[in-house]
Amino acid sequence: RLLDNLGSTAITTAHTFRFSLWSATAVDAGDVTAGVINVAAPNYGGWEEEHTVTPNSDGFFSLELGTVVSLPTIDSSTHLYLQVEVKGSGDPISSYEILDRAPSDPLVDRAPIGSVPYALNADTVDNADVGTTSGDIVVLGPSNTWPVSTIPDGTNEDNFVIDSNDDAAVSIGLQFGTTLNKLLSWDIGSAYFNFNDNVNIEGDLTITGTVDGVDIAALNTTVTSHLDGGSSKHDASEIDVEASDGHYYFAGDLESAIDDIDEQLFSLSTSTSAQKIILPSVYEGVSYKADGSNNIGRLYFDHDGTNDRNYYVWTSTRGSLQDYDVIIQVPLPNDFDSWNGANPWTFNYRSSNAASTENKADIYIYDTSGAPVTLTGSSTNLVSTTWATTSLGYSGTPTFAAGETFLIVIRMHAKSNEQMNIGEIILDYSQS
Repeated sequence: RLLDNLGSTAITTAHTFRFSLWSATAVDAGDVTAGVINVAAPNYGGWEEEHTVTPNSDGFFSLELGTVVSLPTIDSSTHLYLQVEVKGSGDPISSYEILDRAPSDPLVDRAPIGSVPYALNADTVDNADVGTTSGDIVVLGPSNTWPVSTIPDGTNEDNFVIDSNDDAAVSIGLQFGTTLNKLLSWDIGSAYFNFNDNVNIEGDLTITGTVDGVDIAALNTTVTSHLDGGSSKHDASEIDVEASDGHYYFAGDLESAIDDIDEQLFSLSTSTSAQKIILPSVYEGVSYKADGSNNIGRLYFDHDGTNDRNYYVWTSTRGSLQDYDVIIQVPLPNDFDSWNGANPWTFNYRSSNAASTENKADIYIYDTSGAPVTLTGSSTNLVSTTWATTSLGYSGTPTFAAGETFLIVIRMHAKSNEQMNIGEIILDYSQS
């Protein structure tokens, strides 16, 4: 409705209106000069048009914006204000007056765009609709996740990139389930993948490179030659220790190897009181164990024809000492009474290097109750480039019950292709 400046008399003659869009509600100097809109003004919204109308007898009129010059796209990211100017239809352009929506407030001259223009975009977002086809917007479902319906057939992309901006500092992960929490992740610092649970592989597994520093090609040769019965079998029974978790591979014929050693594992003298338990180098009741660190090497047994002796060999190509435990379960005879002498336990050993920093053996004993025995004599850092013996005793009152089993643990160390050898063990005791 167009009224005079007093707001009391309707204007009914033809007038020209000019509408324009701006990004600020206040009119700045320079926005309009001599009736001409400055399209270079910083707040100019890029749209204007003119309409000439003749109000009715009450001053009312109506018109539709955008019928002269198409309106720009109006979306929720744009805040626009409408400037309205009027002049007599035959008056010069310099006669335009701004219809100030708040004459008493110098900072409010234009009217903000209300909800109706924005409603043109309400069914879409930047002209994109909700859906699952090309160009559509996918809406998050419950728990802020994408429903399966949005990607029912997966993706046709050849690559799915996680962390495409390469800003991850520690790891990049793909997680399966929230409570299940099974994770496949790339460890950036260590440069390998981590699986946080068991892995089951159905089909062939091809590995190149090393496993804990051991050449996988060499490991495959050892395992394959044993499994296919080929001519490349080792002549002596061997235990190739190739992983720090204690897994090992056993190749060769144990029975034929035992034929080369003493015919019996326990040999008793004819004495009625003093007896000997003789443990040849392939000990009965033996087991092997890695302690969890620095256990890369090879454990096997061999024969010394010059000294008529069988023995275990531990060797490693690593540059730092690697160790492995040979654990012997020794059952005490039912007529066991006590150990003979101050040093009843004798161990035979040899090393390829005289320095304990290159190879060595340590001996530990646990009584029949499982408690460690305090040993006397030389039980650690054993080295000798020729066959040598150490005789051990004990202090305190360890428990050795007839008919029960105690443990001998021999920890063998080696590095840089050096070797540690352990041979026959002799245990002196008295029978009851």
